[in-house]
Amino acid sequence: IVEGTDPQLKNEYVVYTAHLDHIGGHHTDGDSDQINNGALDNASGTAIMLETARLFAENPTKRSILFVAVTAEEKGLLGSDYYAQNPTVPIEQMVANVNLDMPLILYPIGDVIAFGAEHSTMGDFVQHAVEKIGLQLSPDPMPEQNIFVRSDHYSFVKQGVPSVFLVPGFKSLDESVNGGEIFKRFFAEHYHQPSDEATLPIDYQAGARFTKVNYLIGKEIANSSSRPQWKEGDFFGDTFGKR
Repeated sequence: IVEGTDPQLKNEYVVYTAHLDHIGGHHTDGDSDQINNGALDNASGTAIMLETARLFAENPTKRSILFVAVTAEEKGLLGSDYYAQNPTVPIEQMVANVNLDMPLILYPIGDVIAFGAEHSTMGDFVQHAVEKIGLQLSPDPMPEQNIFVRSDHYSFVKQGVPSVFLVPGFKSLDESVNGGEIFKRFFAEHYHQPSDEATLPIDYQAGARFTKVNYLIGKEIANSSSRPQWKEGDFFGDTFGKR
């Protein structure tokens, strides 16, 4: 926790989550490596969360910031579900969740996608944050995959907490690079495979830029006079919202 600076608002929390686990594996007698290290799923997300924590530690905000590394995401969001039901601070004092899962920082990112941004005023906070560093906020390019219910933030949604799941978009600042093709190739060749490791062509500058976006989203929320709200008539707000 990075404690907030406001005497009242410090009792409210912006929550960042990232999962630590992957799917395991085993050594074989031969030369083949069967260990699934999960460099991008989700060591990159965990590292970005830690760097985000460092930025907040150096620049405290009015509300407190809570960082949670969860496990058993690959087994069905088990760690985040347990934490959301047994939180270390009252769930009603969590104003927002920003989730980091598998940010594919493999090219110079020009936009971001915030799964779930349309369900609450979180979308406004994300929009303000991306504009500050010259990025674009793009719509969900894969609505048929229903990704909003498939990562750790959904455990918080089910407890009524407005949430977003932020990933790099398909737009590349290098026009010779097709971000969408790189995304598809990762899923075809490296997703849940031993080849998801640090030898991939990771763009660390893209990682730094993506970290800045995540930090600015939390900063916008943590310093705002009002907390994020579910939009009127939204399915998730109507189903799970408790306030």
